[in-house]
Amino acid sequence: MTYDLEETGMTEQQALMDFPGAEALRAAGRVEAPSAQALARALAAVEEAVREDTARAPREEVRTDAVVTPLRRRRRILSVVALAAVAAGVTVTGVSMAGGTHHASRAQSASAFLNDVAEVAATQPAGSGTYWHVRTGSIEAYISRSMDASYVLPDKAVRKGHFPGWRLGSTTYDWQGLDALPTDPAQLLRQIESTTRASADEDEDAGTLGFVQAGILLANAPAGPQLRAGLFRALAELKGVTVVGTVKDSAGRTGTELAYRGAVGTTKVIIAPKTGTLLELIEPWRSEKDQRTATYLSAGLTNTIG
Repeated sequence: MTYDLEETGMTEQQALMDFPGAEALRAAGRVEAPSAQALARALAAVEEAVREDTARAPREEVRTDAVVTPLRRRRRILSVVALAAVAAGVTVTGVSMAGGTHHASRAQSASAFLNDVAEVAATQPAGSGTYWHVRTGSIEAYISRSMDASYVLPDKAVRKGHFPGWRLGSTTYDWQGLDALPTDPAQLLRQIESTTRASADEDEDAGTLGFVQAGILLANAPAGPQLRAGLFRALAELKGVTVVGTVKDSAGRTGTELAYRGAVGTTKVIIAPKTGTLLELIEPWRSEKDQRTATYLSAGLTNTIG
């Protein structure tokens, strides 16, 4: 590859190192090899930079003897490479040609993000308690290991009932069944992908139902750290999942939004990457315009009701 150097008056070596981030790259010196996740993030950032510049670049006459890279384009792409190399394992920011910045979440793949969150989920404490407690909006649910449920309403009245369980694939699991579920991502992915319509009045397609079921397990089921990690890794391999970016949920909390495009519409989940908590689930019902939103304000184990 050759470069257009005449207008700069620099040597090729000087030109190669003339880009934002070069000094940081020199200062970094020899470092330990980055993780696979960091490499994936860096590669995604570079690929995004190349795609953006290719889309913006005017048509140029093709030379048969060399590939000429305009200096401005090369400096932008190398700046992304340098920043990614120095910041491997942390947030990567690419410098845009307009002088602004964009967050790496635009370039990071859903697979890389979900695998990172899986590592976080695996390290979270399991907790202990008699009841599984979930608060959504103004309603709180307390579920015992025998699947008896107590629902605390806004006026503090308590309604008793039986919780039917959590569904994954073609099976509904009680609390004991969740404890027995495999944590291997490949096995969990097969269950997610084997989902069929649960009843005749459900208009969601099978793929959407599988994605929603996994999201519900992550949001409001007493799944242990290893099962949660396995579910995140399974979703990392599910085709059709994309990263939307950093957003706020209905309660104003910041998280990363993922989307799954199904036959009915787009299902979205918002995840707090630092804790692996699923904050919100937005699913289409009947049509894209008719959505159901579940905002999970808290979930965990407790020994008391109320």
